[in-house]
Amino acid sequence: MLRPSRDSVEAIIWWEKRRIVYNLLLFIAGAVTILVIELVGARFANPGEDVEEPLGIIIGGIAYVLGANECYTMGWVTEIIWSGGDTSNTKGRRAAIFRWATAFSVLLTIAPAVFVPLVWWVFGFQH
Repeated sequence: MLRPSRDSVEAIIWWEKRRIVYNLLLFIAGAVTILVIELVGARFANPGEDVEEPLGIIIGGIAYVLGANECYTMGWVTEIIWSGGDTSNTKGRRAAIFRWATAFSVLLTIAPAVFVPLVWWVFGFQH
């Protein structure tokens, strides 16, 4: 039976203190992505048309943030599971896992801002 220890509570607190940084980095990456998509898309949209429906950006953004934060929560959940509730064994790996997972999340968020202009450049879409 998994019994949360004092170390488990400390692990949860450690992860939760960093959630703000994680969300801020994803917000910046998401804003850059939306800006790039809008700028590239504006070259192909007819005057007065939206590149993306504003409501779609809002709902999609909220869904992405919720999903990203569910994945973030898995950081401390899996740490507790892997350690059998004694996170003193995993404490030394925590910062590296946070860095790698955050970097992955930021790269995933910014990927459309890289691939959409790349496709545009490679295929040379004309308007």
